[in-house]
Amino acid sequence: MDSTVYATHARYYNNTVAAIEKAHSTPGDLCFIFVQHAFLPSLTFFSSIDRQVAAVVPKGSSAKSNPEVVQQLKARYGDRVYSDITRSRLADVEYTVKWLQQVALGRPFAILEYGGYFAPAAAAISNDPVLGRQLVGFVEGTENGIKGSDDGKTPGYRDVAHRLRHPVISKSRSRIKSIMDLEIGSAIVYATDGIFRRNLGCSLKYWRGRVGVIGLGIIGKGVLRTLAKDNCQPYVFDTNLSIMAELAIRQNHIVSQKQVLRQSDLLFLNTGSCFLSKAPELLAEIRDGAVIVLCTSGDVEAGIPQLVASGHLTLSVTDSTDEIAVFTTRYQKKVRVLLARDGVGQAPNMSMEDGSSSPANLMSDMEFYALGKYLASSRCKLKPGDIHVTPDELENLILREWLREFYPACGVSDVAHAGFQDASCSVADLEAVADLEGEFSIRQDQSFEALPAYESPDREFC
Repeated sequence: MDSTVYATHARYYNNTVAAIEKAHSTPGDLCFIFVQHAFLPSLTFFSSIDRQVAAVVPKGSSAKSNPEVVQQLKARYGDRVYSDITRSRLADVEYTVKWLQQVALGRPFAILEYGGYFAPAAAAISNDPVLGRQLVGFVEGTENGIKGSDDGKTPGYRDVAHRLRHPVISKSRSRIKSIMDLEIGSAIVYATDGIFRRNLGCSLKYWRGRVGVIGLGIIGKGVLRTLAKDNCQPYVFDTNLSIMAELAIRQNHIVSQKQVLRQSDLLFLNTGSCFLSKAPELLAEIRDGAVIVLCTSGDVEAGIPQLVASGHLTLSVTDSTDEIAVFTTRYQKKVRVLLARDGVGQAPNMSMEDGSSSPANLMSDMEFYALGKYLASSRCKLKPGDIHVTPDELENLILREWLREFYPACGVSDVAHAGFQDASCSVADLEAVADLEGEFSIRQDQSFEALPAYESPDREFC
């Protein structure tokens, strides 16, 4: 990371930590257990709260792509980094309770995580006679971590909240998460472009073929917005009727789900619902030779491991590269899936050291920290048994500090002094922040264009 960028990130983290600590008085020995992506900015984040980091479990998807970041974490934090602990390991209740007792060392602690790793053991942790007195609550950063897996095999916090003696806060639908997800959509597109360059010998700018997007939530809309900047008009589909109506009003090319699968040579999937493993007959609709981009991990996005286990997909090891896996469907079609050689798959931005080139991710780190402090403060009046959202006052504090650091010309200090500290952001405000251009924007100098569909039966992809 460039030293100037590092200094800017460190200044934002330190200033925001100071503002949070001023707003929320907590025990001096409060500590945090993190399940976090292994991205470069996390090094700076953890440095800003060093003494409060009890344990870091790097998420497997980013840790696998960024082993050097994991090594830097280990070099700095030693035995506080647990890269060998997996989701399945933490589902072992007895193991997890004993492990937490070892890392918390009798201190008050909060669990701050992406992915619901602790959800299966949450009730045992919350009701444990020792840990229950130390725990202040749980914070979950993803929607899947809240709702659990669609097949019901992996519970989310929604499934266990009624058995907990401590509150759960979901930041999966916070305004800050919405901003971050918009930027993730852009990062996915640009990371895909990088994989195309390295493996197919061409940029998306010169790649010929139709593009499709299934799932137009916040990340999917970020993908769509990035494609649209270069006049690419993909086929789009979402099961949400209001989203489809919105897309139609904005003159997007809305079609049925089957039509997207049939027409797309490059397909971005952002459903988070394992929809292909639930309806494997849809594999018959996918174009032969299509390239699939997963916008979340392959087990929760398309259900790739489930499709492999059921024989609907077969991995061709000899045809696959490190970044593009080639599968044969039961219908004898070839499909190429980015970053799926492991038989699972992950989002392309996981291969980027910083997850994206946007400083918006820094706000998400601070939201975790702020919520952990809030849970331990006397101001927290949240009831156990429910899933709560990030309080507006915390979001506004984080947003204000971020704008002061990265966009001082917007005058947020003047707004705060005028007594509007708790002013809320609208959806339009979120999109405006995502559209801000400047030295911190995601590769604004890079562009690509969608060329007309290439219809030859022997079509090349470049």
